[in-house]
Amino acid sequence: MTLRTTLGDLLTERAAMFADRPFVTQAETGRSITYAAFERLTNRIAHGLLAQFGAQLGHGAILLENSIEYLALTYALKKIDVIEVSVNRAMRAAPLARMISQTGAPVLFTSAAHLEALDQIRDQLPHLRCLVMMDGAEDARRLFPQLEVRAFASLLSQETSHITAAARDTDTATILFTSGTTGTSKGCMLSHRYAVRTAENMIAPFRVTEADCVYAPYPLSHIGAAYYDILTTLMTGGHVILRDRFSLSNFWTDVNDYGATWFMMLGSVQQLLWANPPSELEKTHRISRCWATPAPVPKAAFDARFNTHLIPGGGYGSTDAGWVVVPQWDHPGGVVLPHFEVEIQDDHGERLPAGSPGHVAVRPKEPGVMADGYFGMPERTLDSRRNLWFQTGDIGRMDDEGRFYFLHRVSERIRVRGEMVSGYEVEEGILSHPSVQDCAVIAVPGAMGEEDIKAFVTVKDGHSLDLEVLRSHCAGRMAKFMVPCEFVQLEEMPRTPTGKPEKGVLARL
Repeated sequence: MTLRTTLGDLLTERAAMFADRPFVTQAETGRSITYAAFERLTNRIAHGLLAQFGAQLGHGAILLENSIEYLALTYALKKIDVIEVSVNRAMRAAPLARMISQTGAPVLFTSAAHLEALDQIRDQLPHLRCLVMMDGAEDARRLFPQLEVRAFASLLSQETSHITAAARDTDTATILFTSGTTGTSKGCMLSHRYAVRTAENMIAPFRVTEADCVYAPYPLSHIGAAYYDILTTLMTGGHVILRDRFSLSNFWTDVNDYGATWFMMLGSVQQLLWANPPSELEKTHRISRCWATPAPVPKAAFDARFNTHLIPGGGYGSTDAGWVVVPQWDHPGGVVLPHFEVEIQDDHGERLPAGSPGHVAVRPKEPGVMADGYFGMPERTLDSRRNLWFQTGDIGRMDDEGRFYFLHRVSERIRVRGEMVSGYEVEEGILSHPSVQDCAVIAVPGAMGEEDIKAFVTVKDGHSLDLEVLRSHCAGRMAKFMVPCEFVQLEEMPRTPTGKPEKGVLARL
């Protein structure tokens, strides 16, 4: 399958094919919408946008909680060839202002929950002309008298016909931001084709069919929810269970009540599930397969406890590079997709032999399957490309048969007394302590201009932890230079909306 279509046209086609099937259910409320009804809602928004803003909107920024309306809005923008700028709702202060303002978007779709954060940056939004509020329109008018404020409901036209945009499938459809947890977030310009290829290439390795129901608890401003989970399901006629954010306390209840059959998770979510006390709901669900990257809990142990199939590692992608390597059902090595080349390089850009770990470099064989650069950051775009290769910032290796293995991020390497330490491997050692629920490590300034390792941990309910005992535990399981110089116990680990430890916050503690 290699479709060449825009996302708006794809939705219309699939809505006709799967009209009366349930498409999205909101987990918090149980509200559900069929494919045909979702298409009608999307068209009403699209016609309303054209009527109220005209055909020259350019960019539309979104700062919202997950909802059926948010998802419909993203497709409505595609139908009228307006570039969606989905803003990470966890951002505050200067990073939030930068995400909203970078593209010059004149309209921001938001809600009452974000008015306080927006009020703090009111003087840093020079291009903003209009707020479209899901709720709280009156409060927004009082806070921002200089802006036009409209209620989202007022956008809804009575016209439900499909609008065919003039866009090509290689045109930019969306700007999604990299996480920015350790540096400035970059706005990746993603085409319709990028989105479609991402979803197409999920179907076979994850064995997704029309009978499936995906659990999607990650923000729609993230590629995982928008393309891996929801667009893949749209293509196959399945059912999406959408939650505003991942909730450990609701997870097993949700997947049991709604009959979810598959889900994707970051390694941090996998370790949270593993550290949670066992329950009967772990065994009674319909989850037949899942995937974590990286996967800190061994597959055999995870499968046995949770009565499912953890697809081994192997898969690899990023917002910048696209979905480059697909995992195999029963092998830890991944297969490079046919429209990409992947090379493992040394520090000078030279290709390394099979088996050697090095920098992961990627280049496309087809237009539009990678991000077309970083919006408003030409220097960063150039810096990421060397000798016609996109430098991912990741470390991996390839075996003799061309299978790919992700190892860790370059940013997770910490230089300690002349040794390059993998932060992931340090975290792996700390997590092996039976009282540790969660952990994250960062680099801190060390002697002689190098770095030391600082570890943050949370403790399982009902357990206590002596940090000196934890230090001894680590000393018995890792090289001396890998043992953190400092351990800090937290009540709760700060996390991004996608579940990653927020290391920028940890660095300020």
